[in-house]
Amino acid sequence: MKNIGLSIILLFAVFSFSSCEKEDPKPEYYYSFKVNGVQKEFRLNNDGGITFLESGANRFTLFNMVTGDVLSKNAIIMSFRNMEQIELGQKYIMQNPIMVNGTLSPSLVLIYFDENGKELGATLLQSSNPGALDDCSFKITDFTTEGSVGEFEGVIFDQRDTRPLNQRTPVLITEGKFFLPNFISNL
Repeated sequence: MKNIGLSIILLFAVFSFSSCEKEDPKPEYYYSFKVNGVQKEFRLNNDGGITFLESGANRFTLFNMVTGDVLSKNAIIMSFRNMEQIELGQKYIMQNPIMVNGTLSPSLVLIYFDENGKELGATLLQSSNPGALDDCSFKITDFTTEGSVGEFEGVIFDQRDTRPLNQRTPVLITEGKFFLPNFISNL
């Protein structure tokens, strides 16, 4: 009798587990790039993604490429401000400024935290900062229900460097690629 009861419980358990819908596997989100020619490749953690925010005519796009438990290491953060919807395949560059509260500002900034947490970035508009060589760009090459695929690059600098702008040492971010989940929000 015990064996029949145990067999019924086991059959019920097998039937229960086999009838459950299996969740689709999560895509493998990633970002990769070269820093002065050295390849870096990372899998995205749960805090990463692209957030598209709209507030009236203003549009903000935040790229959050983070990995591991320490968000300020091996991370790329880009912030883009514009007035139109992002177009697939269009290259957006930092040095095409945007007017923000009456001040000419970069439309795009890029911050990179290296493996030690050192902060480097492209944050200065060249037309307003003689000697600055800061620059960065991105484009989205594919937009799917799972996420966005794209490319990025930049000429970045140590954010604590206080030397004259034309004496800072550039760090090159090249061959940047990403596949990030999308998040959309209206403010």
